[in-house]
Amino acid sequence: MLASNLPAFHRWFLAPRTAAPGVVLHGFPELPAGLAPAIARHLNEFDDDAAGRWTAFAPELIQAISETPTQRSLLGMDDGCKNCPPNSPCSRRKVLGALARRGHAVLDGLLAVEGCVDLTNVFRVSLGPAPADGKGLHLILRPELFSDRSLPSIIGDTYLEWSTTREMADTV
Repeated sequence: MLASNLPAFHRWFLAPRTAAPGVVLHGFPELPAGLAPAIARHLNEFDDDAAGRWTAFAPELIQAISETPTQRSLLGMDDGCKNCPPNSPCSRRKVLGALARRGHAVLDGLLAVEGCVDLTNVFRVSLGPAPADGKGLHLILRPELFSDRSLPSIIGDTYLEWSTTREMADTV
């Protein structure tokens, strides 16, 4: 599984970059299985400006990047915290933040939410009760009210509207 994920990471990394936002998903008690890759597929189909660069990052890949100095250096990351092991939550949180800064990344889980807390180029989605006070979230959904099949298009299409609105505000 990991060997097949690293080439996808390298293709994503080597693709031409624009100041593209990322998508971060938070779910309580958990996200529906396969949601992040389904959102990436939806965005690859309908986000014409992305040219197929949307990628969801599996936990195994986040772990591999976190544990491998050469992979971390590709993202411009140093060796990490001196007091934290390479695959600590702190290290993985930093990897998730670095992926989000590069854009066209669909990330999920609490570590992704924490790793992207200070980023403005992230579309934040909560599935289920919103964490904390819900500030900073762009979309809050109750997944039990939707089919798992419809969630990727709802999230992806709402992201596209948000992104278009941001671009229009930047040009005014």
